[in-house]
Amino acid sequence: MNSTAIIQEIQDKLILNLKDIYTLALNADEQLNILQKEQKGKFAAIFQQNSGFTASANRFLPYLIELNDEVQNLLTIEPENQKVKIQGIMKKMKMMHRVLARFHSINDETLH
Repeated sequence: MNSTAIIQEIQDKLILNLKDIYTLALNADEQLNILQKEQKGKFAAIFQQNSGFTASANRFLPYLIELNDEVQNLLTIEPENQKVKIQGIMKKMKMMHRVLARFHSINDETLH
């Protein structure tokens, strides 16, 4: 298997992961909108500046869009830089999963 095919396979798996994150992010953003209307959840950004994200938002979707753009551009990156880029994407995806899982577990606890 050549390097382009390997990167394509990695890209496909990352896209599937993004689809899983999308549903969680959308639900979390809806809950954050409700909290904001109730004058709760006053914060400027979900992730700190040193998190690796260039986005800075108080909702999850801007971060997800950033990740999607990075995944979509994997094949356009110089081959010698792809491994580092993939590692960065994976790190950010893990952070998103962790924060979203925690958000939903706290939200579920308050509903029950």
